[in-house]
Amino acid sequence: MAKLLLWILLLIAVYAVWKVWFKIKINRTFQQSCQDIANIANIANIVQDPITHKAPRPVEEVVEEVAEYEQQLFDDIAEIFLSLKVSSRDPEDAETIQQEVLNKMPAKAHTQIRQLDLGEWSIYWSFYEQSLEYFVGKYGVFITHVDRFGQEHKYNNSEQFQTD
Repeated sequence: MAKLLLWILLLIAVYAVWKVWFKIKINRTFQQSCQDIANIANIANIVQDPITHKAPRPVEEVVEEVAEYEQQLFDDIAEIFLSLKVSSRDPEDAETIQQEVLNKMPAKAHTQIRQLDLGEWSIYWSFYEQSLEYFVGKYGVFITHVDRFGQEHKYNNSEQFQTD
């Protein structure tokens, strides 16, 4: 009877060791597969071909063409805005100025009004690589335009620094 109990205990011990070993092996396999998935996700510009599933191919970069007349239009509107020498310092005029200029710009132009510290604010228009910024600060009004050739044009209506 003692031998039978020893054999049963031995079988239980072997079964327990086998279960622990099996769980450790499954855990390691799972962690390895998670690392493989993370490594695959980190590979940039590679896509699996949906039909063959064999060789990855690089992702083609989409380049959007911009019509030259739209770039010219943005530059022309910016030049007109610079020549007007707008010098409104009232933040309530920001939306009016923003909309008047945006209505004349190409459809894909973006704009943003930013409220900054110390009562400063700005309106920023952009069209791909071109930009126009109307900045009102403590020291005056500054207008900056970057044209389609990357050249920067500026206008400033600086006021003398006054101490309070």
